[in-house]
Amino acid sequence: MMEFNVAYATDFAGECLSAEGLYDTLRRIAKAGFSHIHWCHEWNGDYTYSIYEMRQIKSWMEELGLKCKGLHATEGCRRTEGSPNPYHYRYRYQNRRDYTSENEYNRRAGAELIRNRMEMAYVLETDAIVLHMLLPYKSFEQDSSFKERYYQQVYKSLDELETYSRETGVRICVENMDGTPNIHQIDQFDRLFSRYKPEFLGFCFDTGHGMITGDDSLELVRRYQQRLYMMHVNDNHGAKSELSFEVLEEMNGCDEHLNPFRGKVNWEEYAKLVAGSPYELPIVMEVSKRDADEEEFLRESMETGRKITDMILNYRKYRVLLT
Repeated sequence: MMEFNVAYATDFAGECLSAEGLYDTLRRIAKAGFSHIHWCHEWNGDYTYSIYEMRQIKSWMEELGLKCKGLHATEGCRRTEGSPNPYHYRYRYQNRRDYTSENEYNRRAGAELIRNRMEMAYVLETDAIVLHMLLPYKSFEQDSSFKERYYQQVYKSLDELETYSRETGVRICVENMDGTPNIHQIDQFDRLFSRYKPEFLGFCFDTGHGMITGDDSLELVRRYQQRLYMMHVNDNHGAKSELSFEVLEEMNGCDEHLNPFRGKVNWEEYAKLVAGSPYELPIVMEVSKRDADEEEFLRESMETGRKITDMILNYRKYRVLLT
């Protein structure tokens, strides 16, 4: 097998937030042979990076021979506080930084936080950030007027960010989520992609999330194949078919983030879909080692990442031969 570039999520072993810990994380990723990082630290919450932190991270990457393939942004303050069903119901209070908030002050603060991550992506010389949009879909079902108000706030935030995207060349890629049934995600992505051009708004497909939220685990990447500009590659066993969403929430472990070929994702079919998309390699591995031996886990990540890359390239060569 040829040697292929592979990108690796920086939080594969959790988040150590000291300067020494950040550097050591990058060093271990580089030592394992990965060519790119996918910056995932502070993927949740309301932390803002200073320009000096961004420049320091970039200098470490240059020292270690690493490049950046995307950056995991944050949607703002967690909605889990104060609500037992954050994925289902309208949040009980207005978060201070939330780009979907009905409070205009909080919405603008949330959009500002996303802009911070776009700036960081620009400094790290990558062209995309990944963004979550947790849908309070039970509230949508109970109050259609709230659903329309919710999307109007989302549109305001994205309209503001679109100008900055043009200035920096950084695209926002909205990720499929593990806490929302596909029927609601399809409505979400249809709305967004009909309103915004692909140069600004793309799709990030998380293979593990796909296993959890629909009977067809690849339904969303198949439907939005031509918007695929980012990915999170990981495996799981697809507990969705046996358990309700309420039970999945209580488990809080169905999103396993396994190395590929450890679960039930159909990697052959996924490679075919990526091959027919505009996605530019390398692939992005977003996996969690948990209690595994780190050296062995990283070795397996590299091996499986290269195998999937080989599959994608072979299908792309086949497509060229057919044209």
